[in-house]
Amino acid sequence: MGLPEVLVKRLAGLDLGAFSQLRVLVAGDFMLDEYLWGRVERINPEAPVPVVEVQRETRTLGGAGNVVNNLAAMGAQVEVLGLVGEDHPGELLRQELARLGVSAAGLFTDPRRRTSRKTRVMAGSQQVVRIDRETRNPVSPQVAESARECLEARLPALDALILSDYGKGALTPFFLQELIRRARDRGLPVVVDPKGADYTRYAGATVITPNRQEAQLAAGRDLETWEDLAAAGRDLVNRLSLDFLLITLGPDGMALFDRSGPPTHIPARPREVFDVSGAGDTVAAVIALALAQWRDPLLAAALANIAAGVVVGKVGTAPVFRGELERELGRQGTRLEEKIVDLTELSLRVSHLQTQGKKVVFTNGCFDLLHAGHIKFLEDSRSLGDALVVALDTDASVRRLKGPGRPIIGANQRVRILAALEAVDAVILFETDQLPEILTRLKPDILTKGSNYPEAAVAGREIVQAYGGEVRLMPVTEAVSVSELINRIRGEG
Repeated sequence: MGLPEVLVKRLAGLDLGAFSQLRVLVAGDFMLDEYLWGRVERINPEAPVPVVEVQRETRTLGGAGNVVNNLAAMGAQVEVLGLVGEDHPGELLRQELARLGVSAAGLFTDPRRRTSRKTRVMAGSQQVVRIDRETRNPVSPQVAESARECLEARLPALDALILSDYGKGALTPFFLQELIRRARDRGLPVVVDPKGADYTRYAGATVITPNRQEAQLAAGRDLETWEDLAAAGRDLVNRLSLDFLLITLGPDGMALFDRSGPPTHIPARPREVFDVSGAGDTVAAVIALALAQWRDPLLAAALANIAAGVVVGKVGTAPVFRGELERELGRQGTRLEEKIVDLTELSLRVSHLQTQGKKVVFTNGCFDLLHAGHIKFLEDSRSLGDALVVALDTDASVRRLKGPGRPIIGANQRVRILAALEAVDAVILFETDQLPEILTRLKPDILTKGSNYPEAAVAGREIVQAYGGEVRLMPVTEAVSVSELINRIRGEG
């Protein structure tokens, strides 16, 4: 059985652009996910294990940080409240938040603990080993008090609170109850992505979002049949004084429980690929946004179900972008429009590609009066990696670089022309002085420029080389001057 027709119509009419006006606080266990990419050509003579020759390293936000990824991909404003160590991984975690334009002011430092870090060693696309480094001790009273003060200062501006618990010590039972009470007193929806068997620590929350296995652990029995699931769901809702409970069921969709009436089954849409990595983070993010905006549990659960369906159709942990969700709701965009992105979405896309072991190539320019030389340069750049990002100068930026009368073709047209090229995977508009910020946030693997530029004159070269990236000058065999073309057209040449 599908969703009621009236709910389908409501979903189709939702304005997801409203999410950009919402501010959500994510409190929980933040982690750094690292990937060491290399190749294996021999076995270690010291032990029967492969020798991985590391060629490059990438990183992204993990744990509660992946909830932040999903909120940012939806266009929401995000605050964080968490704990890191006084170490280099903690600084790297802050840098990853900065890539998304999210302040790390709510990440408190405890010198007695290590930043939670998962390092995956990859040989090609195969994971060889995962190394976990973390401290699971409860947060110290001093840091907890600072976190309370931080929460109190931020509460008036918030629209929702998400508690992402991985059992690493940031969310103690007492602190959880204080967070829930303060947020609920202000009328904020509180969404919990739970951990462990004892859910009493989450009592009073708006909604808890366990998967079937997690719900079984909390219920203390198998929940294989719908009857068992229904009984356990009703018990948890009433015992914990929740507004409702949402149990995710993988390919079977979701089950929504409230304090009265039978549970509601929300079926999943069929998918060819089913990878549940990160789906729980997506559900928590989307349901929090939907509750904050529309205050309708069934609508929020149905939207979260659709979003989870998008994510499980991807390989590996990845957020769902607002444009993807809008297309699932029936608002079809074109492939060309999908390529034109802002910096936050581009940061997430690049990070996801790199955590899959893919190389991202970046170039920038005016691309006024696109000609065959431009196209060859873009195709050659794309051949160096798995995706090509083009940063396109705005009209004001082109005028400063090229003088009055330029560009001939406005930015709105230039960006669509570039997006229409097969070699181009993403296009972003930028001002020339924004280039350092863009390169710092994206960290592309390769920066390209035409060989008619000396390497020392390539803007952004120092930034890219400082983090281990590469600068490549692409051969220009038939230089074409756009200025000369313009003069010929005007009859001045």
